[in-house]
Amino acid sequence: MSGARLGVSYFGVRNPKHVAEDLRSMVEAGCNAVLHTFSEEDHCFYLETMAEIVALSKGWGLEVYIDPWGVGGVFGGEAFTRFALEHDEARQVLANGKKAPAACPNSEAFQAFMKKWISASVDIGADVLLWDEPHFFLPEWYGLPKELWACRCPHCQELFRQEYGYPLPREPNPDVLDFQDHSLFRFIQMLTEAAKARGVKTALCLLPEWESLESLPLKWEKYATLPSLDIFGSDPYWLWAGRTFAEYERVVRVVKALADRFGKEPQIWVQACKVRTGDEEQVRRSVETAYALGVRNIMAWSFLGTAYMSWVRSDQPEKVWAELTRAFRAIREEEERCRTFGSAGAG
Repeated sequence: MSGARLGVSYFGVRNPKHVAEDLRSMVEAGCNAVLHTFSEEDHCFYLETMAEIVALSKGWGLEVYIDPWGVGGVFGGEAFTRFALEHDEARQVLANGKKAPAACPNSEAFQAFMKKWISASVDIGADVLLWDEPHFFLPEWYGLPKELWACRCPHCQELFRQEYGYPLPREPNPDVLDFQDHSLFRFIQMLTEAAKARGVKTALCLLPEWESLESLPLKWEKYATLPSLDIFGSDPYWLWAGRTFAEYERVVRVVKALADRFGKEPQIWVQACKVRTGDEEQVRRSVETAYALGVRNIMAWSFLGTAYMSWVRSDQPEKVWAELTRAFRAIREEEERCRTFGSAGAG
């Protein structure tokens, strides 16, 4: 696929007739890629439908990303996990000893389930598998105090003892944070290797850690070095996080620098959800800045300003979509001018 990869995430519609209409709107907006969420519900009940939706997407010339939306409660997404309900032994354990509504990345049962998810994603026709926001249970996402950190399950306790030589503390210390970081890295390494073995491209979207941006290059470097990873990125939704545009730019620069250094394709996800009235132009500004900084894989979350999901719907989703469309079309027009000029010059 020549030129910039521009696209949006898409979810909530599983009627192929309506999906086809939305795909046309994406292409008209300048998209040549789409991310279809693939939740545990989809895996269980919409498998053949998802294959049809992927085929429709490719029929429109769109590169298809598939992501494990909320799967296991380990990846980002507004979807519940059935796996955690059915596999109590694989659930994360909070600092107070209670079970979290999420699977543990160190659980062999969950790792085996994810390999089945990979196979299903490949079977429905994925071009790229995106590992979106992998994380241990984040209590603040559920309105709980940060002190209820995870994970203290038997898998984590045994691995920690083996690697650090003493019992897993009840209060997080630098070793605990290091253990969590390396546990997620090993998990992503396993997933990307399993996906590459099935012949699909792999992408990673890491959550920006706004309170420690200066440490991102060092913390993220190991992910960018993975031989089984093709696309390295992040989703610095600075408006949602209440951060500054300068901080957004900083994350973009870190992604671009690490991707260039280790031969990966840089990707930035732009916020097109939960955009407040008056901030709509910032969506276009975010796209333009990422492109100006050299990123040629720019995706937005999500289609139509997320008008169809009330919890993350933008205040004026039609304006958000208009700004995103304006930005995407401008890039397409600029690339076409460059091709035309190049052809004329060559002649």
